[in-house]
Amino acid sequence: MKTTVAALLAKDLTLEWRTRESVPAMVLFSIATYVLFHFGLDRDRVSGDLAAGVLLVTVLFSAILGVNRLFVAEYEQGGFDGFLLAPVDRTALLVAKGLTLFSFLCVVELVAVPAFALLLLGPPLTQALPGLVLVLALTNAGIAVLGTLVASLRSRHGRAT
Repeated sequence: MKTTVAALLAKDLTLEWRTRESVPAMVLFSIATYVLFHFGLDRDRVSGDLAAGVLLVTVLFSAILGVNRLFVAEYEQGGFDGFLLAPVDRTALLVAKGLTLFSFLCVVELVAVPAFALLLLGPPLTQALPGLVLVLALTNAGIAVLGTLVASLRSRHGRAT
């Protein structure tokens, strides 16, 4: 199963590297969301629960863009049929797509968290960074698992765009 997951993950990451569809859209969306929060809240700085809410809502909304594109290539190009014909474990596809979404979210957060700190946080982010990395890693894992499950169910019932 490891080699199947590795091959599927490499395919998905290579496809994203070539097309650059999901991750740039997710990054742009998250930065635009921070700008909207900056002007919508009419504050120069946010802190505490409000800052955590803004950050997590933005991560969730940008993850929706990644989830929507997760199974599109397999659905449109017949990848599901080829995968079902292959003598491999079926859960490998779910695991590979989950790891793909997790890696997309990590890359997005490399840009989105500094933008969040620049646009909405007053004090430097260095004190909270270790705890924030742990929280974001756990959040990414949860979003990746649930998002992949929902995307796989959705792709079976119609065109996923």
